[in-house]
Amino acid sequence: MKSICARLAGILALVAATVAAPHAHAQAVDTRGFLVGVGGGASLVKEPAADLSHFGAVVHLRAGWRLGPSTAVMLEASMNALGSRVADSVQVSDPTFGPYFDHFSRSLQTESLLASVQFGGPASFYVRPGVGIARHGFRVLRPISNDEIIEAMEWEVAPAAALTVGRAVPIPGFPLNVEGVVGWSGGEDSTNPRWTAGVQIARVIQF
Repeated sequence: MKSICARLAGILALVAATVAAPHAHAQAVDTRGFLVGVGGGASLVKEPAADLSHFGAVVHLRAGWRLGPSTAVMLEASMNALGSRVADSVQVSDPTFGPYFDHFSRSLQTESLLASVQFGGPASFYVRPGVGIARHGFRVLRPISNDEIIEAMEWEVAPAAALTVGRAVPIPGFPLNVEGVVGWSGGEDSTNPRWTAGVQIARVIQF
């Protein structure tokens, strides 16, 4: 009799554990709270009006709050085309030699700060649209004396938007998020609208 009761108790415990495990997992996944993330990757930055493009590194930071099982709000900052120099050319008319092209360096370095809303669970596919501002870097030649000119970086601010699609990769002990990002930022006086498209890997920690 004791053996039968022991077996029955064991079966009930196993059933209870089986039922409780998904519930506990759902609670762990659905935890609400503060989150931070840092990552990096690569992206292509294009300024179509100037026929310029640069493929380079991306650094990405985010901080926000998970509101529920499938919604989170956050601020995210991205730095694209770090330290980029792109050859550009301008047609110049010379009274002696006629038209010719003068070459100088341009920068497509673009930084953005977006307010975003993420839809989708942290352990599944998700999308994250965002709007905000961007800073466009551009190079200028600045005279510092009668016979000396230096190259300098200047910035201008423009509106920006982006769409991110990603998925969590459940690596044991060190989960990562793999994301594809497409972004747009408007032009101002010295730069034109820019497009970015790239991939990034981020480590996101929720508290």
